[in-house]
Amino acid sequence: MSMSSRLAELKQEAEWRKCARDEKHFLQNYWHIAHPAHGRILFALREAQAEAIDHWAENRYSLTLKARQIGWSTLVAAHQFWLAFFHPDQNIIDLSRTEREAVLLLRKTKYGFQHLPKWMIERGPKSLVEHQQRMGFDNGSQITSMPSASDPARGESATLIVVDEWAFLPNAEEAWASIEPVADVGGRIIGLSTANGSGNFYHQLWVGATTGSNKFEPMFYPWSATEDRGESWYMEKVESMLPWQLAQEYPTTPEEAFVKSGNPVFDLDILDEMERNVIHGETGYLFKGPGVLEFRSR
Repeated sequence: MSMSSRLAELKQEAEWRKCARDEKHFLQNYWHIAHPAHGRILFALREAQAEAIDHWAENRYSLTLKARQIGWSTLVAAHQFWLAFFHPDQNIIDLSRTEREAVLLLRKTKYGFQHLPKWMIERGPKSLVEHQQRMGFDNGSQITSMPSASDPARGESATLIVVDEWAFLPNAEEAWASIEPVADVGGRIIGLSTANGSGNFYHQLWVGATTGSNKFEPMFYPWSATEDRGESWYMEKVESMLPWQLAQEYPTTPEEAFVKSGNPVFDLDILDEMERNVIHGETGYLFKGPGVLEFRSR
């Protein structure tokens, strides 16, 4: 082996070790994603996403309420790969609403793996399992992505369980009953979701997390969590979406996300007007007429 080849090999080994220690370095320098407009691009780790990585590392029970399309499924797909590829004996389970969504989540993980540098793939553990809902390596690590209705977590010994769009699972409470014992013996849970109205199981989990009455640590990421969205972008959404849809997909606060999402029965504009115009200490009603919407005392 020539001196230059030996130096290149030593440099790659040092880089491998750095990636194994530093997830953010690995993602920023080696992880590629399929962008809908630009094709294959290097993953640009946003400040909010870097914060989420730290949060996941520091908390065994993590619960995220988020806006739509801010890159969290992409981030968790990369995170679980980093765990499985660089660390032995990781058993990671993804739970999604449907089989299609489970396949799509793992497909993001596989895409990043396929576009790693050749030297990194050769240096890493060998791929043993190739299935649309599972990938595994000869270091003993594997990732399984399945619909929650199949109850894949019951009886498993998992190091990480990712629950995607938890508020929309058809069996949200049953899914928690099956995965809670896994976390109790040392596993970690990452729960992600947009809101789906209030009073459901995910909302109860969120309230418990924010009040300290359960084990979860909450994180909220609004529509502005990605740097490429400004006020003009948001106003376009305001003009094109129903209020409950806007609150569900692109909330500004957790309260807005839960109270106004889920296709509510009452007119949200009237409820907002009531809140703004109510005179505390007085009873009355909200009058709506031609060009008029006001609180009137009895």
